[in-house]
Amino acid sequence: MTPRQLTPRRSPARTVPGLLLATARRAPDRIFIRFLDPERSEAPPREITFHGFLSGVARAAAALAGAGLGPGSRLLLAADNSPEWQMLALGAQVLRAEPAAVFASLGAGAAREAALRVGPRVVFASGAAQWEKLAPAGEALKAAGLSLVVTPQQLPVGALPSGVRGLSLAEACGEGARALPQAELEARATAVGEEDPYLLLFTSGTTGRPKGVRLPQRAIVHAIEGGEAATGSDEADRGLHFLPFAHVAGHDQFVLALAEGHELVMFARREDLPRALSLGPTYLFSVPLVYERVRLEVEARLARLPGPLRAAARGLLEGAVRARVDGSRRAGDRARAALAGALLGRAVRRRLGGRVRGLFSGGAPASPALFRFFEGLGIPFVELYGMSETAGLVSSNAFGGPRRAGCAGLITADHELRLAPDGELLLRGPLLFSGYLDEADNREAFTADGFFRTGDVGRVDEEGLIRVEGRKKALLVLSTGKKLCPEPIEVAIAGTPPFQGAVLLGEGRPFVSAVVFVAREEVDRLRAGGLDPAEALLPRARAALGAFSEYEKPKRLVVLRGGPQEHPDLLTPTLKLRREALLEFIGSRLSELYAA
Repeated sequence: MTPRQLTPRRSPARTVPGLLLATARRAPDRIFIRFLDPERSEAPPREITFHGFLSGVARAAAALAGAGLGPGSRLLLAADNSPEWQMLALGAQVLRAEPAAVFASLGAGAAREAALRVGPRVVFASGAAQWEKLAPAGEALKAAGLSLVVTPQQLPVGALPSGVRGLSLAEACGEGARALPQAELEARATAVGEEDPYLLLFTSGTTGRPKGVRLPQRAIVHAIEGGEAATGSDEADRGLHFLPFAHVAGHDQFVLALAEGHELVMFARREDLPRALSLGPTYLFSVPLVYERVRLEVEARLARLPGPLRAAARGLLEGAVRARVDGSRRAGDRARAALAGALLGRAVRRRLGGRVRGLFSGGAPASPALFRFFEGLGIPFVELYGMSETAGLVSSNAFGGPRRAGCAGLITADHELRLAPDGELLLRGPLLFSGYLDEADNREAFTADGFFRTGDVGRVDEEGLIRVEGRKKALLVLSTGKKLCPEPIEVAIAGTPPFQGAVLLGEGRPFVSAVVFVAREEVDRLRAGGLDPAEALLPRARAALGAFSEYEKPKRLVVLRGGPQEHPDLLTPTLKLRREALLEFIGSRLSELYAA
């Protein structure tokens, strides 16, 4: 089956600095960013227009140029999200230098390792605590070319290596700072080419050392053109932005808004989410875990209703899913769908700010149960599939349809897709990165004729839509010779209450087991009743896997109390579970699972 394609609309500007110039000319006074400043939690959002943002980029470019940043050198951004993060990144791009992003949440050792691999000329750290992670490597960074460190406030005397300057954000890109003259800014921005750097960022490192991914300007421009075709967004939208800028999806949303001229409500702290939602976003873009929390809240409220009301509410939801997802034409199901939308759907929309037209999900597969929940309530749930090496986009379901549960959707027209004999998805086209930071990582990344090896196993279904079945490296081979992709099984279990996450085990073993994350109150309830949670929950885990073969269903469980987010040491900065860390965490319990 030939895959169906998203059809993007092309922009005349082919670089992000070019897109910024075009939008700032077209809509200079339109608000681009409403930023909830974590340092001013009681203050109104800080409003920045497109012209104001461009002016900030001009000032950032002047400060970076003064530090010697230019072609062949790098700016390291080890900071939480803020408008100034992007002003500095765009300032570096205008100078044809390479911005490099690392997660602000990285531990000190990982942050230093990444910084030494980047070898930056300039570092932006969001505060003294972030710089302190890098400080033990300060002399080595200086020897590699570091000349300037930018922080929100000036660092104390002696905090930096001798000869390395410190600069506050106000001095670098505040309103009183020196700016590139308008003519010079426009000339430099216009001179940026499609192969010039956009961003260097690192993969999540779920199975090993993170790889440095170098994205050129052309890749991100093609990605947001495909994203526009999938999301149906336009200049009237107001997006909720909170994915970190060390995650490629955070850039896809930012650049899409920049190109279209629509507004972003931006915040960096999780506790500011309710305040951000009160500003009435028209769409959210997030990893599935955030949407799962909303679904679990609703499920918990339904569980507290008296028996007859609980049964009626669940009946409404089930009928709505049959009508809106499964295509039922029965009058009763259509009536239930209308009532579920008016009662439950309206309440969920209010919880999301009251104006949401759709939810967009990426970064990890969403469970079919999550898709069916929101779609049943009349809230479009649009799943996108991509990776850092493809600037965040390979394929997508479409806001205007089709949308399918557990489906990666329509491939963008900018990718040529081929399936390897073992089912691995191979890609070629202008969305691809220009290479890895370390040459050793490039050796096995491409086929002889230039197709990128995604590492994902998938297929094209009978509708011409992409189905991703899991990571090739994650394939489990049992001692019986049976092979299985764990990810669809893990997603199916995680999407079934009371489970909030799952990791399949069984490599080289005679059968499959699973580590499951379960809400604390449910584990406590089972124990208070004298039950072993692992034994009591095993039938529910197996019941969630009715469509799978018997050998794919776990025979034993390890139950971890609390959701994955309550075990931060087991998560990557992109909220994916680290399998090696999990195995170390459960320790001897793994052997006990397979004891005779």
